[in-house]
Amino acid sequence: METPDDATHRRIRGELLHRAVALGQELIRLADDLDLAIAGLHICQGIELMREEAERLTGPED
Repeated sequence: METPDDATHRRIRGELLHRAVALGQELIRLADDLDLAIAGLHICQGIELMREEAERLTGPED
């Protein structure tokens, strides 16, 4: 993904990605509860991509 030039834009985009990661983690827990391991794996892969992009924009989440 292209890095926005504006620091505010980077921060907002990074925060939204961190929120999406949190939602994805909830989906993984739900998939585990429903014994849907393959779904959980696919969600996990998407989370990793979002986490990497968020950290590239804003740094690691605390």
